[in-house]
Amino acid sequence: MKSTIYLKCPQCREHGLLIERQGKYFCANCMYDYTQLNDDRGKLDEILLENIREGGFGFPFSAALYERVTLVSPQEAMEYVKRLAEDNNIELMPSKGSILKSLWPLLALIIVVVVVIIVAFLFVVNG
Repeated sequence: MKSTIYLKCPQCREHGLLIERQGKYFCANCMYDYTQLNDDRGKLDEILLENIREGGFGFPFSAALYERVTLVSPQEAMEYVKRLAEDNNIELMPSKGSILKSLWPLLALIIVVVVVIIVAFLFVVNG
């Protein structure tokens, strides 16, 4: 038994390791057979999308699952999962604007602290 990636299982609904046994891939929690999804691409896409939406490592783990189930190259798997996410309006990487928006309160706090330190220094130096 070899552990490979961590996914949300469509059967038991738990996050668990994807394990390999004799060339087939199973959920470590409930032994759901992911290999059968090669014959049901619609169900495979649903599972990929659910894991992509989880965020974090959802995208690379989904690509790894697609690669293992369909036996395509890693590059093809990444491209397929990226296209699937784009077709379903899932943002894989936050835009620069959203990063700046989320960092704005921190930047404002840093600016205020620096200004207070400078003003305090000027009062101490000038007496």
